[in-house]
Amino acid sequence: MKSWTNLASGVRAWLDDLAVATTWQAALLKAIAFEVAQHARNRLALLLVVFFIPCWLMVVHGVLPARTLDFHSAVVDGAVTVAADQLALISAAINAVTLIVGFMMFTAVRRSNDFDQRLVLAGYSRPCLLLAKLAALFLLAAGVSAYATLAMTFFCDPHSVPALGLSLFSSGLTYGGLGIVLGLALSTELAGMFVIIMTSLVDVMVQNPVINPADGTGVLRYLPTYGAMQSGVAATFTDRGSVGHLLLGPLWFLAFALLALAAFHRRTRNRAEHTELVPADATTAVVTLRSRPDGSLVVESRSGPVVLCSHLGCDDPCPPPHRAAAKAPAKRGPARRAAPATATATTH
Repeated sequence: MKSWTNLASGVRAWLDDLAVATTWQAALLKAIAFEVAQHARNRLALLLVVFFIPCWLMVVHGVLPARTLDFHSAVVDGAVTVAADQLALISAAINAVTLIVGFMMFTAVRRSNDFDQRLVLAGYSRPCLLLAKLAALFLLAAGVSAYATLAMTFFCDPHSVPALGLSLFSSGLTYGGLGIVLGLALSTELAGMFVIIMTSLVDVMVQNPVINPADGTGVLRYLPTYGAMQSGVAATFTDRGSVGHLLLGPLWFLAFALLALAAFHRRTRNRAEHTELVPADATTAVVTLRSRPDGSLVVESRSGPVVLCSHLGCDDPCPPPHRAAAKAPAKRGPARRAAPATATATTH
């Protein structure tokens, strides 16, 4: 019992230190926590994950006949005889994962645009915030693809369940990256949802020989989920796997991540003009204010010494620079822990 108490005390102390830390690693952990909390509040999407995936697979399995057909597999370099209903299950699972992950990332990015702008102005770096979104995407795609893989095992018997799960994870990464780009680039939610729905439907449908019986794969290989579909079929119906086809999804994800970085930099740029407030020979610095138990304020700067003025209309704009721990009068009433705040100061 004592060991658990010590562990809880250590975790609590670590969280308290993290709350006031200003390092890049601490900022990344905080940003990831923001993203995870944003997804956790999207209850509709979580309900879709729980109920839509198994219901959708059940409908597809019950509607399509169990006849056999030939699927042109690039993994085995030839035609593979598969059951039409089980092949449709793979298409349905990829479609469900891409839609859910794409929707959730698109919605989260759209809703956090203003918050990201404030975080950038408060001193968070843009690569740090974007890396947090990508980390949240990895966690989301892993959870949704694992659940979809588990649901698939109730309707078919894949030769390699881990390879099938990696195929779904690859497709989730691809459309999660697309969702981030659309959330940053498009101005309306309707446009983003329409693009995700139509892209996913066309992408998955044309690879199913039930709809497209053509054997040629010249154009299909350039589709975002081509690698996931090929590796998923090979994992379900054969004993062979293909790392190369699994890596096609992360390549699409990398391309979308680079586009997202450019779009995020443009979206969060500072449009405010402060030329009349900041001297021409001064540079802008971001400082962090922390309160001490005795009521004083500690000013920390990452850009060197800062100039502290008691009010905005300071008569002497360039007094001797100094680091300060300015005393603030303590307020009466119950003591409360003040959250770290940020402000903009000028350095000389």
